[in-house]
Amino acid sequence: MRFAALVLALGLLLGPVDDAHAQQPRFGVGLQMMGTTVDNNIGPGFRFRTSVPINQDVSFGLGAGLTGYIFEGRDDAAYAFDPSASLIVTIPGTGRQRVYVLGGGGAYVPFGETSAPSGPTVHAGLGKVWLLNESSFFLEFSPGLFVGKEETNVILPLRVGVIF
Repeated sequence: MRFAALVLALGLLLGPVDDAHAQQPRFGVGLQMMGTTVDNNIGPGFRFRTSVPINQDVSFGLGAGLTGYIFEGRDDAAYAFDPSASLIVTIPGTGRQRVYVLGGGGAYVPFGETSAPSGPTVHAGLGKVWLLNESSFFLEFSPGLFVGKEETNVILPLRVGVIF
C-alpha cells in the first residue's frame, strides 16, 4: 500500500491535467489467465481497471482481479484477489494501435483451498491497444513478484479485454 501512495504522490507531483488534455476516466474489463509459483497453479479470472489521465502520455490506474484456480475441481479450488495501482505510459505511434508500459504495486490475497499467505506485489508489464470507434481492445502481460515473509514468488497474468 505504501507503493500505491508513492505512485499517487508521483502523479500529483507531475502536475494537474491541463484543460487541453483533460479526459474522463477510462474503465476496462477483461479476462485473464494467471499462473503463479505461489501454489504452482494456473487459472482463469476477470480483471477490472479504471485509469485517470495525468497527461496525454501518462495515466494512473487502479485495478482488481479475481482468479479461480479451478482445474483440480470445485472441491479443491483456490482463488486469489489481486488489487493493484499502476502508472501507465503510452508510447506515441501512428495508426490505430498503441503500445504501453505499466508498473506499480498491489497485493495478492489467496483464499479457498490454499495455505498460501497474503502479501504485497510489485509488477511491470507491456500491453497493446487497438483503437476501435468509441472503445479499445487490449492485450497485456504484466508479470509480478509476490513478496512473502520467507520467499518471493512469480505471478504471470495474461489479459485481454475492452476499455470504454
